[in-house]
Amino acid sequence: MALDKETWIDEFNKVKKDILNVIEVNPENIQHIGSTSIPGLSAKPIIDVLLGVDNYETMPETFFNALKSIGIYRLKVERDDEIVLAKFEDHTFEKHTHFVHLVSLGGQKWTDLLKFRDYLRAHEHAKDEYMTLKYKLLEQFAGNRSQYTKQKETFIKSIINAV
Repeated sequence: MALDKETWIDEFNKVKKDILNVIEVNPENIQHIGSTSIPGLSAKPIIDVLLGVDNYETMPETFFNALKSIGIYRLKVERDDEIVLAKFEDHTFEKHTHFVHLVSLGGQKWTDLLKFRDYLRAHEHAKDEYMTLKYKLLEQFAGNRSQYTKQKETFIKSIINAV
């Protein structure tokens, strides 16, 4: 993990611009989420993008082809209430540089992800607690991304439920 870097904001803005060039969507429907969106929070250098559409489940193949044209590919990841896409470092498709979370605009997933981001941005103690937890989990579950993510989700849900 690395500490907050200005380049993360720049990289988000670049990919947002790329998305806006290939699909017709309100710019407000593309949000920077995840740890790289929270100033002062350590994060893996992977940019998380929230993309809200009317109904993510009914997006036509042309939508995904447009994203593919800018290097954003749909993953075979099964998640509730979202489709996950990714951008990679190079043509080997081994290292992710971005995740795009395609969700229904205004739906529960959209609301929860923004609620968590905004809470950590506004509450220093919660941000510090989350950073401490992330380092602890990295040490505890080194090499087990699934378990690391699962344990973080417990904290995330507790914040969302409290807000």
